[in-house]
Amino acid sequence: MNSRNPEFTPVDESLFNRVLLTLDIAVLERNEDGSAFHLRGLPPKWWHLCFGLAEATTLDSNRCSPFLREYLLSPHPVWENKTGEIERSGPWTESEEQGGTMTLEATALSVGSKNLLLIERLGSHFEHMRDIVQRARERMLTEDITTKSYRKTQTRLIGQLEASERTKDDALALLQHLGITALVLDEREHVTFVSDRALEMLGLGSNDVVGQKLERALPFQEQDRQLVQHLLDGSSRTGSGGPFRLDRARPQWLEVEIHRDPSHPDRRIMVLHDRTEIHALRQALNEQASFHDLVGKSPAMLRVYQLVRDVAEVDTTVLIEGETGTGKELIARAIHFSSARKQKPFIAANCAGLTDSILTSQLFGHKRGAFTGAVNDQQGLFEAAEGGTLFLDEIGDIPPPVQMALLRVLQEKEITRLGEARPRKVDVRVVAATHHNLSEDVVRGSFRADLLYRIRIARVQLPPLRERRLVHSFLSQICTATGKTVDDLSPDTLRLLMSHAWPGNVRELKSAIEFAVISCKGRHILPTDLPPEIAAVPIAPSPSTWIPLSGQDEKSKLLAALSDAKGNRTEAAKRLGVSRATFYRRLVELNIDPR
Repeated sequence: MNSRNPEFTPVDESLFNRVLLTLDIAVLERNEDGSAFHLRGLPPKWWHLCFGLAEATTLDSNRCSPFLREYLLSPHPVWENKTGEIERSGPWTESEEQGGTMTLEATALSVGSKNLLLIERLGSHFEHMRDIVQRARERMLTEDITTKSYRKTQTRLIGQLEASERTKDDALALLQHLGITALVLDEREHVTFVSDRALEMLGLGSNDVVGQKLERALPFQEQDRQLVQHLLDGSSRTGSGGPFRLDRARPQWLEVEIHRDPSHPDRRIMVLHDRTEIHALRQALNEQASFHDLVGKSPAMLRVYQLVRDVAEVDTTVLIEGETGTGKELIARAIHFSSARKQKPFIAANCAGLTDSILTSQLFGHKRGAFTGAVNDQQGLFEAAEGGTLFLDEIGDIPPPVQMALLRVLQEKEITRLGEARPRKVDVRVVAATHHNLSEDVVRGSFRADLLYRIRIARVQLPPLRERRLVHSFLSQICTATGKTVDDLSPDTLRLLMSHAWPGNVRELKSAIEFAVISCKGRHILPTDLPPEIAAVPIAPSPSTWIPLSGQDEKSKLLAALSDAKGNRTEAAKRLGVSRATFYRRLVELNIDPR
C-alpha cells in the first residue's frame, strides 16, 4: 500500500478512500507483465470475505473463482491498445469465507499509461430483478409447453374430424372429453355448443352462451371484435389471432383459433386460450424495466436517470428545470422514492397563480382567526410533509413576500403559521421545479438571488420532447401491452411527428402512438394511422429563419417572429426555438398584443 504509484495518488487521499467506500468498489492496478493486480486505496468492506484479509494489497488469483481467473488471464484490447474505452465482464458469483455467495462485476479500463481493474459488488436490487426475470422465464416456459400440448391435441382433433366424417354429436362429445375450450357457431354466428372447459374459463353458465350471437356471448372490445370478425369471414380453413380483450367487469384476454367444421363448411369451431396471466406478466415486466414511471432511452434521459439516483442519495434541495409537460413531477417523485425518505409523505403543490396570503397559508398553515374565513387551525404543506418531500412546482411564479418566507424556512428549518408567533421545527426535503430561466428572473428583479442559490444546490435539467427518443420506446410498450406486431414507422410518419408542435409534450405523444398502433393494419405505421389533428397537418418545411430569444431587444425579436410567421404563434415559437407556453408567457410579460 505504501508503494502506490504517485500517478494514482489523489490530492486528498482520505477523500479518495471515502469515495471508494461509498461506491463499494475495489480499484486495482495491473502491473506491466500482467502477472499481478495491486489494490489502490482502501478495499471495500466485503473484500476480505472473498479475497483474503482486508490488509492484503495484491489480488491472489488462486483464491478467485474460475470465471474471474479466466477473465484476468484473457487478453483485453483496452489494456493492450489504450483505447480509452471500458470492457465489462458481466455478473458472476464468488463464494464467501463464511459459506455464502455474492454477485460481482469487473470492469477493465486504461487511464494514461496505467491498466486498471474495477470490481463492484452488485446489491440486492440486482438479485431481486434477476429473481423476477427468472420466475418470468419459468412461467413463460411452462405456458409454452402447455400451449404446445394444447395445439398438438387440437391438431390431432381437427385431423380426426376431417378424416372420420363423424356425426356432429360425436365431434362435440370428443371436444368435451378432451377438455378443449371450444365453441361451435352456426351459419348465423350463433353459439350452438360450448364445452364445459370453456364455460369454466369464461365464468359463465350454458344459458348465458348457447343460443346467443357471438358478439353478445363474447363481448370483445370494438377494435378487437372487428379483428375476430375478419377471422370468421376468412376463406382459409384455419385462422388465429389475439390476444383480444373481453370488455367485462374483470378484463380477460383471449387468443382465438377459428376452424371450419369439416362436415358443415358454413359452421365454425372456435378454440379459446386464456392469455390474461401472460398479459399481466408482460405489464409487470414492463413496469420493472422502467425507472419510476419515466420513459426514454436517449443519452439525455439516461443521464437524467443517473442524476436522479445521485441526487436521491443526498438530502439537499433540488431544482428541476424543463418545459411544461416534460415530466418534472415524475422526476420529483423518482427522487423521493429513491431516497431514504421514501416511506414518508410526498406532497406536491403548484405555486402558480396564487396570491401571497393563500400561498402562505397553504405552505405554512394558519391559526384560527388569522384572516377572514380562517375558522379552524390549519397545518400547512410543510407540516403535512414532515419527514418526507415537498414538491413546489412553478416556484418561479411565487410572489416576493413568499420568496422571503420560503428562504427563511430553508435556512432555519422551521415554519411559523399565520397568526402565530411560535415557530415550529420541520424536517422536510424541498424539491422545486420551474419552466422559467430563474437566472434571467434574478436579473429582472422578479426572483431573489439568495433563494435561487438555496434551492439550486442540486440541479436536474429535463430535455424537451424534441430531444428525447420516445417514439420507439412508446411503440414497444404499446405493442407489448396490446399484443399487436408493429415493426416501425414510415419515413412520412416520422416527418409528420417531427413537424408537430407537441404542446402536450410526452403525454400527447404517447396518446398519438397508442392511437396509431390501434389503427395500424400492417407492420408499419402510416400517416393515415395517426390522430386526425396530426395526420391532417401538412409536413411543414424547415423555417428559413431562426431568431434567438436571448438578447437585449427581446420584444423586437418576438414581434419579428410573429410577423415572419404571419401571426401564427405556434410557428413563431418554433422559429424562436422555445416552447409555445414560454412564448405565450413572454407575450404577456412584455405586454405584446399578438393581434
